[in-house]
Amino acid sequence: MNSETNSAGEFQQARSAGAAELRFRLPGAGPAYLQGALQNPDFGEQHLAPILSNPALPPGLIQQIAGNKQWLSRYEVQRAVVFHRNSPRALKQNLIHFLLWKDLAKIAEDPLMLPPAKRTAETLLKARVEEMALGEKIALARIAGPGVIPSLRSEPHPDVVTALLGNPRLAEEEVLALCAEERVTAAVLSAVGCHPKWRNRYPVKMELLRNPLTPATVSLTFLDTLSAADLEEIASSPKVPRLVRVTAKQILSSRREFVDRSGAVS
Repeated sequence: MNSETNSAGEFQQARSAGAAELRFRLPGAGPAYLQGALQNPDFGEQHLAPILSNPALPPGLIQQIAGNKQWLSRYEVQRAVVFHRNSPRALKQNLIHFLLWKDLAKIAEDPLMLPPAKRTAETLLKARVEEMALGEKIALARIAGPGVIPSLRSEPHPDVVTALLGNPRLAEEEVLALCAEERVTAAVLSAVGCHPKWRNRYPVKMELLRNPLTPATVSLTFLDTLSAADLEEIASSPKVPRLVRVTAKQILSSRREFVDRSGAVS
């Protein structure tokens, strides 16, 4: 009985509260107060952010807020509804389509988001990549998750690739695939070959060496680190630039001479 009385009191208090009091109490209020607040004639757009920041906001009240077309036309309301853990699934799925790419990227990587919402965000992001401005692609490349990275991998601009190479979620398999991309450019291959992390990965070195578009200035820096078998492969590959092949043969020859001299001395 006391609980019902308290709830009724909270409801009535919220219905008659002033605008300033509503703003103060909405972020931490209980369901009864929140329900009463929505019936308060002083409740307006200034109260949407505080009420939507309340983790206890029930699904029914979120749906009620979304039912107001004027309120829902505001981007911050759309975003807050999508990110609220209690938002009805259908409402959340519908509003995701109206979010900007930065928020889509957050949804795709948010561990608390439901899998359907994460998949929708990834799908929308991948579809938007081609239409994004260069600066947006660079920013996305720095934070993109595994589901979006393949869509950025084929971007021809080296600045996008450089940003992608610094993404902590980028796996070696994606870098290898990047080096083997059909549309890859010499500038992109150079960016990979000069990156402090990826240039030291042996499989990445070999993939760069096998690509005829990799600048010789990049390829030549890798040859001394190769095994004899891999040097043989590079030295005999017709796809590899002549300078790189000749240098690989010279290194092989020098190693053999060293082994022969060492054997003779011993």
